[in-house]
Amino acid sequence: MDQRRLLLAFGLSVLILFVYQELIVRRYRGAAPVTPGAGPAEQAPAPATIPQKPATPTELAASAEGAELIPVETRVIRAGITPLGARLGTLELKDYRRTVDPDSEPLELVASAPILPITLQLGTDASDAALTYHPDRAELKLEAGEQGEIVFQAESLTGLRVEKRYRFDGDGYVFHVVIHVSGEGAPRSVGLILTPMPLDGTGATGRETAMALVNQRLTEKTLIDVRKQLIPLEPATWVGFAAPYFLSVAIPVGGPAPAVMTAVDDVPLVRLDMPLLEGGAQVAVYAGPRDREVLARAGQQLDRALDFGMFWFIAIPLLQALRFLHRVTGNYGVAIIALTTLVKVATIPLTQTTFRNMREMQKIQPQMAKLRERFKDDQVALQKEMMELYRRHRVNPLTGCLPMILQMPIFFGLYTALSHAIELRHAPFALWIRDLSAPDRLMIGGIGVPVLTLFMGASMFLQQWLTPQQGDPTQQRMMMFMPLIFTFMFINFPAGLVLYWLVNNLLTIAQQYTMMRSAQ
Repeated sequence: MDQRRLLLAFGLSVLILFVYQELIVRRYRGAAPVTPGAGPAEQAPAPATIPQKPATPTELAASAEGAELIPVETRVIRAGITPLGARLGTLELKDYRRTVDPDSEPLELVASAPILPITLQLGTDASDAALTYHPDRAELKLEAGEQGEIVFQAESLTGLRVEKRYRFDGDGYVFHVVIHVSGEGAPRSVGLILTPMPLDGTGATGRETAMALVNQRLTEKTLIDVRKQLIPLEPATWVGFAAPYFLSVAIPVGGPAPAVMTAVDDVPLVRLDMPLLEGGAQVAVYAGPRDREVLARAGQQLDRALDFGMFWFIAIPLLQALRFLHRVTGNYGVAIIALTTLVKVATIPLTQTTFRNMREMQKIQPQMAKLRERFKDDQVALQKEMMELYRRHRVNPLTGCLPMILQMPIFFGLYTALSHAIELRHAPFALWIRDLSAPDRLMIGGIGVPVLTLFMGASMFLQQWLTPQQGDPTQQRMMMFMPLIFTFMFINFPAGLVLYWLVNNLLTIAQQYTMMRSAQ
């Protein structure tokens, strides 16, 4: 095994892992199968057909009018509840903006759709979307540390009485909904519906997903998958929707409950089914950032919504280090540069070992070529002579393999940490880079040019040029194509990730140049 093949294998491994993470894992994280023989409470719920008497477009428009919404405001959220259906007509996060402009409107987590969040499915053939609720107060405003509630009551023409009791905390992203249904024909269970969030301004179109925690396993489906088929879930700890940096999920307070991911009239939704006990059905709703610390404080294993992969034990400390460096530097771009430098310094011994071995392997390339020509028809004899050649020159072809293997977890840990860092959302760096969570684009003549990404690709070409040349011409040509592949792949990556890769390449180039000078 020569070092050129090893480098090629390493580069292809990185590419395959990127593709696997971005295209396969996110798309095909399977739902946990329904357990055969489960009891009545654990059976998969029926499809969310919602064949209720739906609200007309006029009614929906009226219910969305700002003057008619019942306003709720806490230190971190500003919400509006519709009298028609007692559902969320709006929910804004006061600490997050819609765009990179700091004066833009607060981020909105409720999309304009025919089905609004917190719609109830009452039995199999009705919902409360068209019921007019009467609140017990005109508004609710809470300061940090305070708690309060609004009670909504409605009665259908058939005498069915429904009560929704919204309870809010003054400084949290979790609110509770307690549901009571009584009267003739009252169902035994109630389904609570959530719908997807609108895009959160990152430009990550199509990256919204339906997500659930089922039997300690994270299930994640794209909205395309949800539209294609109904996905029943075993009793779920929580279920909802995720955008790149935000999350809205329903959590059954009484313990895991059956749920489904499905679509109605092409509108993706998730429904959590809960029994109506004597105290009613109670659900907690989290609507806020996918911030690890915030999710951990909220409990209910919500921090599992941030999947750091198999290298979580490296990614989480690196994310904490990034936050610390930001407190020191005041700029997340500078913090990324500092963190990348620290990681590079920590791996200097591994890099030096790899480089020295590559230099030694390069020296014996002519002899290896002669052996391949001499024993081209006898692979057994060729391998024996190659091993003897390695022994005489005290070269171990596997010496360069171990350092690369040891560096891969660090690389992917840092990649994952930066991918999940909500702190990079709308975080400026310098010059044209005003949002480290968005792809870098410098507008030139009305065209967005990925300047940072092109610099990154150029740095990879330079790095390849400085790498000791080994192997046959075919392998060398394949290695020179790697920068092109990575440049194309990184065009739509967040600028923070591109910055990390560029800085890592530049540090590697400087290190290679220094070692080449010292070896002369």
